[in-house]
Amino acid sequence: MKRLFIAASVITLMSLLTLSAAAQEMTAKKPKAAKPAKAAAAPKSDADIQKCISDKLAASKTVTNGSAAVSDGVATLTGEASSAGAKGGATRSAKACGAKSVTNNITVAAKPKPAPPQKKP
Repeated sequence: MKRLFIAASVITLMSLLTLSAAAQEMTAKKPKAAKPAKAAAAPKSDADIQKCISDKLAASKTVTNGSAAVSDGVATLTGEASSAGAKGGATRSAKACGAKSVTNNITVAAKPKPAPPQKKP
């Protein structure tokens, strides 16, 4: 009886291992069929890129007097940013609008230095 129980247990374990391996193979990533290539978007004109960048700079709360000039896909940004992060954000916005490269001439506003502590007489 003991041998029969052991044999049944071994057969059950072997079956479970086989089923587990088969399940893992089925759930493994299968190579996906190649997707059809999307048609390349028509390149934007310099005027379209400039308008997009100017609109984003005008809506920005962190860049003041922001403007953009675009020539051959290269954007030149001017204005004043409240922080270095805002200046970097303007560059990212310009690239998102389709600029090939960006010359960022935006200046970062200098933060006023706190007054030195007054000495007590």
